Amino acid sequence: MTKITEKKLIIKISKILSIKSEKLNKIDDFSKIEKWDSLIHLQIITLLDNLFGSKINKIKNLHQITSFKKIVQLLKKYKVL
Repeated sequence: MTKITEKKLIIKISKILSIKSEKLNKIDDFSKIEKWDSLIHLQIITLLDNLFGSKINKIKNLHQITSFKKIVQLLKKYKVL
C-alpha cells in the first residue's frame, strides 16, 4: 500500500473540488467554494475511506471536515496520516 502524504491528499481533494491545490490549503471553510454541497462532502469522505480503509473508522467526527486543515488535524489526531 502506498503511503499517503498531505501533498497527495491535497491533490486528490482539490480535484474533487475542482480548484488548485495551492488555493485549497488557504480556504478555511469548504462551504465558501462555489461547487461545495453535501455530495462533494460525501465524495471526500469516500476518498478518505478508499485511501485509509478501516483506519478511517477511528474518526468519529467526519462531519467536521469543513476544510483541508481540519481533515489533516483529524487524521493526525487519530494517527491515520
